[in-house]
Amino acid sequence: MDFTQQDREELYQVWMSKKAKMRLMQMEVVKKLGISQKEFSELLRGNAPLTYGFVKQFCQIMRIEPQQAIPSLRNGAMTATKHVFLKTRLSVDGEIQRAYIEGNQVIVEYIHRAE
Repeated sequence: MDFTQQDREELYQVWMSKKAKMRLMQMEVVKKLGISQKEFSELLRGNAPLTYGFVKQFCQIMRIEPQQAIPSLRNGAMTATKHVFLKTRLSVDGEIQRAYIEGNQVIVEYIHRAE
């Protein structure tokens, strides 16, 4: 799924117009997104490729529908796409011993030391 420069500019405008109204700080938003402040800036300013996962999560935080902010989605230009690539991060309270895949599941075995 490819987003245009116009899509990126619209996202940036959403950020600039809504962050003050919602009293959001960049630190809060990047924490919710699970990315660094540098990554966030690069995504909104054009140095990193936009992903649908980022756009969807960002719009959710901004309390808008992605179709409201993204011209390509509003115009229906992306409806024919069949694959969406997503990323999930996981933290465990312990030391990871082994991680493996079974079908569509990732299994993480870890040791938690109870004191």
